[in-house]
Amino acid sequence: MTTLVAVHGDITAQTTDAVVNAANNAMRGGGGVDGAIHRAGGPEILRDCIARFPDGLGTGDAGWTTAGALPARWVVHTVGPNFGAGQRDRGLLESCYRRSLAVAAEVGARSVSFPLISAGIYAWPRRAAITTAIDAIAAAHPAVDEVRLVAHDESAHHEIASALLMTTSVRILQGVRELHRRGFHRLRVSPGLAPSGMYHRIVLTDAADPDATIHYTSGAETEFAGGTVDAMSTPGDVAELILRALPRLAATHDATEYAAWFAGLLAAVEPEHALPVSFADYFDDSAGWEIGWGSGLRYPAPPD
Repeated sequence: MTTLVAVHGDITAQTTDAVVNAANNAMRGGGGVDGAIHRAGGPEILRDCIARFPDGLGTGDAGWTTAGALPARWVVHTVGPNFGAGQRDRGLLESCYRRSLAVAAEVGARSVSFPLISAGIYAWPRRAAITTAIDAIAAAHPAVDEVRLVAHDESAHHEIASALLMTTSVRILQGVRELHRRGFHRLRVSPGLAPSGMYHRIVLTDAADPDATIHYTSGAETEFAGGTVDAMSTPGDVAELILRALPRLAATHDATEYAAWFAGLLAAVEPEHALPVSFADYFDDSAGWEIGWGSGLRYPAPPD
């Protein structure tokens, strides 16, 4: 299984098999990460870019060159969407990660380092850039052993690391949706915050057996229901852990309204991993559940 980690450091110093360059369409070098990689790798990278990409590279696509003097063996170049110029299709940003991982696998790389694509001069909002990176890498099911998300800035690194940790909660909720799709409609969810406000909590309950519960707190990091759930876990992986922990949970197919309500909730949560809150100290749930603590965005309470 692929490991996805946050790294605080210099993308040009990474010793992974491949490093990803946030290039521009011209593929002739530029500023930011692009300029740093060309400077550190030397003129051999530019010569290879000219030879391999005489007409440049399309937004969302990727291709490889030599790594020149870099510790890596290959540079995988990808062109992210320019949010500041109106290129705001999340699918293009997802494609950068998906195509880069495909190219890395084609050349035989077993480890890959990414910068946070489009989050610099292309002005993609950082939280959205981070969650898109995490989800796109996970969805690609990469044929590599390790993927690094590298940030030179300490605050960006902290935000990436925190997002990776909180993604466990998102994956648990996605596992619930997977079970609802299979007809396990009596699986109920109650998400909230610990009294300290530091940890996100999720309580899963079999509505047919209220004593049958699974409790998760983000303080446990990736430990859930006797197994491990992290950013690279699939909804199917999580669903199997839940079924093992709640062996009497049945596929009753009898609460489609609740399943549809929950699917709508998750659609609001997923884009930026804005975790839902139904309970917390001094929290009034009369207006519904909050999507992202402190956001003020409410989602209707679940149907009876």
